Amino acid sequence: MMPLPRSVPALLLSIIPALAAQPPLRIGLDTQATEWIVSLEGGGQVCDRAGKPLLKLAPEEKLRIWWDSRGVSDPTSEYRIQVGRPHPAAEAVTLMKRLKELGEAPDRVKVPDADTWRVLTGHFREASEAEPVLQKLQDLGYDELWVASEARASLPRKGRALYAITERYERRPLPTAGVWLKPAGELSILQGKGRYRGKVEILPNAQGRLTVVNTLDLETYLRGVVPKEMGAWEFPSLEALKAQAVAARTYAVANRGKRAADGFDMGDTVADQVYGGRDGEQALTDRAILETEGLFATYGGKPIQALFMANCGGHTTDVSLVFGGDAPYLRAVPCYPAKPMTLPYASGVTAPTESQQPWLSWELLRLASMAIPTDWLSGDRLVKAAAAEDLVLPVRILQQRLALDLRPLAREGNLHLALARAFGFQRIVEGQERPQDAAYFLPDSLPDDRLLASFLTRRGVVSASSWSVTEPITLRQALQTLGHLWQELEPFAPGEGSLLMDRQVRRKRGGPEPLPLASNLLLAEEGPDGSLRLVARSEIQVGDRLKWIPGEEGPVQVLVRRLDPDGAAWDRYNPTAHWRVEYTEADLLAMVRKRINVGGIRELKAQHNDQGRVLDLTLIDTQGAPHRVHGMHIRGLLGLKDNVFHWLTVGQGAKRRWIFYGRGWGHGLGMCQTGAYGMALEGATFQQVLQHYYPGMNLQRVD
Repeated sequence: MMPLPRSVPALLLSIIPALAAQPPLRIGLDTQATEWIVSLEGGGQVCDRAGKPLLKLAPEEKLRIWWDSRGVSDPTSEYRIQVGRPHPAAEAVTLMKRLKELGEAPDRVKVPDADTWRVLTGHFREASEAEPVLQKLQDLGYDELWVASEARASLPRKGRALYAITERYERRPLPTAGVWLKPAGELSILQGKGRYRGKVEILPNAQGRLTVVNTLDLETYLRGVVPKEMGAWEFPSLEALKAQAVAARTYAVANRGKRAADGFDMGDTVADQVYGGRDGEQALTDRAILETEGLFATYGGKPIQALFMANCGGHTTDVSLVFGGDAPYLRAVPCYPAKPMTLPYASGVTAPTESQQPWLSWELLRLASMAIPTDWLSGDRLVKAAAAEDLVLPVRILQQRLALDLRPLAREGNLHLALARAFGFQRIVEGQERPQDAAYFLPDSLPDDRLLASFLTRRGVVSASSWSVTEPITLRQALQTLGHLWQELEPFAPGEGSLLMDRQVRRKRGGPEPLPLASNLLLAEEGPDGSLRLVARSEIQVGDRLKWIPGEEGPVQVLVRRLDPDGAAWDRYNPTAHWRVEYTEADLLAMVRKRINVGGIRELKAQHNDQGRVLDLTLIDTQGAPHRVHGMHIRGLLGLKDNVFHWLTVGQGAKRRWIFYGRGWGHGLGMCQTGAYGMALEGATFQQVLQHYYPGMNLQRVD
């Protein structure tokens, strides 16, 4: 047995003799193409499937492998009608018996992720061909009818031959049983698909196409899976990636042979696990796999169905509500911490703390970091009329910083224009701005330098409406102009990163780094709408995004906590934590008709649980007939990312629009990948992540 990773308590582990010998996995890379262009790292040989050499390839030499299938290939899928939700075995048998009495020829298909069965009937080339049978079953009182796309069983086709076509256009016959690519190096390259370790075979299938199978050991397979399912760029946390590695390893073993009818164990898509071969590998995910090598999530001594999804919408659900059946470790759990992990931060200066601060902006914060006193950031102070004398020192500080001529600030005339002249902008308008543009942008009442005013308006330095105001310019308006002029000459974007437990921050696509703070730190919070508010103190939740403005010497002068628009959940870090989808009446009807036969939609009725997840959806058609949909079929019917949603309708009849507001992405079962990342940010180990999302599971090691 290999040494235990230091992070895994020995009391959590035990040996699983039944899993000790793990045979290689056979991963289906494709079943649709009739030709492939291949090459081999370092050159190599094309062999028959027993290993006998047939052709030799030089390094970088390309070879076309083509299956002459005698015409159009057979379809690989068909449409069938699923009757009801998944059933326990006995109920499925009873339902099949009733359908046979109605003249149907049903059969059942096991749900891979639960101990239930789907009952299917009919074989149709197009979904529309199922409508007569759908209508018959509806008239007889059957509900939850669903037109499903299924793999089509067919007898093997007789092809003329399998050929290899060289770069010199020589055609060489190959065994019709298929070939095995044997590179001199490590990798076989499939043009347009990627590079793959292990054994790659190409063989004709029953539909008259070519199946590509990659055979390799479990741990090498995971190197191409984990970064595709939960990549280190999006989720740069070792503990979260280790949880994903254990879940992916467990899923692979529990689902070995799932696609045996297709000639392999699993595919390389979201229908099983996304697998990217060598091109998907990343250093941090490799480390996560290595540090969890041989670890499985088990229940009752057997590998669990380690289901996972992108993000769960704040709460996972029970397997009985999605696939049916009963798995104790696939129970609903929250994706919120019982008590958020927070770190205290305090302002180092006395700053105004009015609850409403609509006057605050990034321009003012940047000026406060270097050019103006912080006590100017007061609503009472900023609404007072600005005097040129107030701005002499800030202008001088910025002129020196930018190495500009130290022009004095004019004490007379329009203050916006005086500030622009102090930075030399009057030099660039002659020949650039035209009187016609000034007339287009500006009111006739502005007698001063209209060309400079036109330029400032066009660049967004001064708003067009400001030139029409007869009241004195306020200090806030003058400082906003000063800040915009600074931005014109020295563009700036605040630093940005997520807060970690040790008070370091992680920038996007970067590693942890320290964030030194100045003693006279100015602290603020940014609302979801972008509004800013100065605060004296803030309990910042670990994982919150921080923005900052460094001072001249390096330490941060201004620190801004961004209140996450997606709230405090562990799964808030995914772009689909919340979403909005809008359909016209025609678009929604077209979406629905892909699955059920309805003339129109009168209304939708939904049964929600306490977490806002739709458990059952009933569509009432224009004839008043109900059509029930359950579990996974709900989001499929409506084309939504998850079942956590509510909706509003706007308009009537053909002009009606359906607006769905929801959260989450996936089936809602098992481990929330984004939530695992959120837990890890707050200090959870991979064991704690797995135990939270798979309650009752144990970690066990294979010898």
